Amino acid sequence: MNENSMTDHDVRISLGKIDQESQITTKDTGWTEEEKDRMRQAGYDDMDIIRAWYS
Repeated sequence: MNENSMTDHDVRISLGKIDQESQITTKDTGWTEEEKDRMRQAGYDDMDIIRAWYS
C-alpha cells in the first residue's frame, strides 16, 4: 500500500460538545500539510477539506 495516499490516514475522533460559537478549521482535521496541499492542487478549498475529513 502507498503510505502517502490521501486515503491512508489515522482517524482520530474526539467526542464532545462543540460550542455554538465554535468554528472548525482545517487545523481540526488530521490531514498533514502535504495532504492538504495536494487536495488544494486538486481543486479542494478549505471547506471541501473539512467535509472530506468529517464525512
